[in-house]
Amino acid sequence: MRNYILKYLQKVFVGLLIAVLLFLSACSSTRFVPDDDYLLSNVRIRNKGADISKEQLRPYIRQHENTKILGFWKFYLGLYNLSGRDDEKGINKWLRSIGEEPVVFDSFLVAQSSQQMSLFLQNKGYFQPSVSDTIIYSGKKKAKVVYTIAPGPRYYLKDLGYGIEDDSVYGEIMADTTKTLLKDGRPFTLEIHEQERERITENLRSKGFYNFSEEYIYYLSDTTVGEHQVKDSLMVMTPEDVTGLKHHRRFRIRDVLFHVGIGTDNLLEEDSGSLASEFDTLRYSGAYIIYEEELSFKPQLLTNSSYIHSGDLYNSRLVSRTHQLLSGLRLFKYINIRFRETGEINDSGQPLLDCVIRLSPGKDQSFSIDIEGTNSSGNMGAAGNFTYQHKNLLRGGEFFTLNTRLARQNQFVRSSTEEFNTLELGAEASIVVPIFWIPLSIKEFRQRYNPKTNISLAYNFQRRPDYTRTIANARMGYNWRSSRYISHAFYPVEFNFVSIPEISSQFRDQISDTFLKFTYEDHLIVNMNYSFLFNQQTLGTNSDFWYLRANVESAGNLLSLASPLWDNNTDKDYDELLGIRYAQYLKSDVDLRYHNRLDNYTSLVWRLFAGVGLPYGNLDVLPFEKRYFSGGANSIRAWPVRGLGPGSYSDEGFGFYNQTADIKLEFNLEYRFKLFWILEGALFLDVGNIWSIKESSSPEGGLFKPDRFYEELAVGTGVGTRFDFKYFIFRFDMGLKTHDPSLPKDERWIPVNRPWTWEDVGFNFAIGYPF
Repeated sequence: MRNYILKYLQKVFVGLLIAVLLFLSACSSTRFVPDDDYLLSNVRIRNKGADISKEQLRPYIRQHENTKILGFWKFYLGLYNLSGRDDEKGINKWLRSIGEEPVVFDSFLVAQSSQQMSLFLQNKGYFQPSVSDTIIYSGKKKAKVVYTIAPGPRYYLKDLGYGIEDDSVYGEIMADTTKTLLKDGRPFTLEIHEQERERITENLRSKGFYNFSEEYIYYLSDTTVGEHQVKDSLMVMTPEDVTGLKHHRRFRIRDVLFHVGIGTDNLLEEDSGSLASEFDTLRYSGAYIIYEEELSFKPQLLTNSSYIHSGDLYNSRLVSRTHQLLSGLRLFKYINIRFRETGEINDSGQPLLDCVIRLSPGKDQSFSIDIEGTNSSGNMGAAGNFTYQHKNLLRGGEFFTLNTRLARQNQFVRSSTEEFNTLELGAEASIVVPIFWIPLSIKEFRQRYNPKTNISLAYNFQRRPDYTRTIANARMGYNWRSSRYISHAFYPVEFNFVSIPEISSQFRDQISDTFLKFTYEDHLIVNMNYSFLFNQQTLGTNSDFWYLRANVESAGNLLSLASPLWDNNTDKDYDELLGIRYAQYLKSDVDLRYHNRLDNYTSLVWRLFAGVGLPYGNLDVLPFEKRYFSGGANSIRAWPVRGLGPGSYSDEGFGFYNQTADIKLEFNLEYRFKLFWILEGALFLDVGNIWSIKESSSPEGGLFKPDRFYEELAVGTGVGTRFDFKYFIFRFDMGLKTHDPSLPKDERWIPVNRPWTWEDVGFNFAIGYPF
């Protein structure tokens, strides 16, 4: 019954897609273009400059043609043209709201675009650009615009000079000239000059010059030196015209005041000493903590989270790090750091500042309940999660999380009709401490990177048709960020104990002479691992971004070195700890993604994953939970989960999909486009497979060989629809097997050798994007 429904859904989906394509293609693209106007049908750039790309010039075009999907289909214009003339009717209003109004050619915007591109080229150092536009009227009521770009010669920097009248900043600026961005031979650009102003300003503001700003810096540029070179002079003004003073001054911090939980009306008032008299005040570690109600956390949490101290020079970099540190506690819904000049000076004649840090605490505790349905190639299921969080468990900013999970799923078994034959129960408790628990004093590291200590305990129970397994996990490690986009995780100690109390006799017989035998025995994993994450994605924006995650993991080496300290059973060729065999391996993988936003409606996303695990020593195979698998909703979508590979391996003898291996290589490419309302579409290409690394633990055809692995790459194509409900995305993908490595070598390209069948189609329902 289930297969019949899936086949029916596929027919309906394909039929609707074809109908929409034909219907929209039949609509006239100029239906709503006024009689005396023209539809802007195409915009092209002919660029004769090697150093400037068309993509750099395109944002300066003030009028673009209607958005295209797949590079040719003006889908949104077609939706708009489906509406009737009466724009008061509901259906017409709806079609126009989800569609795109025809772009009517405007000659003024064409001229403005040429001017903007010319200005852009000048800012890039092309001082003699030529930008021309040609208008071509083609077809009925259509116009095409061609911009021809001839940038001319590019100018380069030469001999940067300095004009600094104020001795108070002269030494600081000149001592930092080795880091200047304005180096001889670099192309002249307006952007790099602005960046140099920002760099010098930031450097001075981090050394006490609180009132210094970019407006004090300007440039004198001489383009007459010849040979397309520019001689720059960087000038720094004195503050005399603004403040009446002849010198820029360094400021020191007088007092640091924390305002905690004070009402909005009081927060908006001018800071004054009277505020401290109206509320409770605590002096702790040189700072004043002013609060309205009883503090819900220890006072050292604030002082330990601030790098701004009384008596120090003002430092803008430490202000930013303090804000990041306080934000990382996740205790406050409002954080504001401001300074006020006191009008006083210290014994050295330096003016004094008060630092006021305003904090509004949020809720300490929260919980959530999530219910989800899953379907991966017919494996239907449901799961529920309960999560409880406490952001200040021990009044020191400790972030505690308790997560429990219950899941039921139907794992396909050829000889069974039982529904929901798998059960998973699990719980994990973790606590993140805003302190670097390490027996070393590394104050500068904490100040710069804000490391945190993470401790977690987890237990998972799995009952499947072929076995019952329990996994207990305990780990301790550290997390820190080294920049806005880069974060690290290092876990020097992690324990995994895997027990398999029950295994069916049929399954035991099936794997007794295979590579899977050792993966279904009780074993212990004691490992350390490190993860590097680079993520440019910014929530709420549609800009291009890169994502890179790299992991390296090692297990069993410390136990192997320490094994002589305890007695081992001499009749076995492996070592045990507390009667349990431990694993020994080295594993590493990389996940690289790039999200390219083509326009407001379309994007191109690609992903490359490569991983390898090398078992050795005490256990000849990777533990089952550390092995790679392929197929499913986030992998090669034309194959079911664990239904692909290794290599060209194929065995119908097993009643379920359970293919795993030591090596994984995968490439995914997805073209995403918005359709209408909450509906989005996607076209995708998936390529990849898994392989074994040792012949002794590899099934027939599953061993990785450099001279043939590319012939064993599975290829799947497909289409998908997504429903964007803002808070979550419901996804349906239909994958189609195109190259099946499990078939005979001369029959693997399916569309070349035979028609597709329903066995070549994979359906995947999931929450969220695949990558």
